Amino acid sequence: MPLLAVPYRPSWVEHLILSNRHILADQMAFLKSHLPKRPRRPT
Repeated sequence: MPLLAVPYRPSWVEHLILSNRHILADQMAFLKSHLPKRPRRPT
């Protein structure tokens, strides 16, 4: 079965989003601006 994404350690921004904390809309906008522009894909 091929991988859907390359395994990686999430950045601090991704960790906050994935940990499902109560993030306000303006905070989410700030965090999204620090996410990678392109999704990670297997090579």
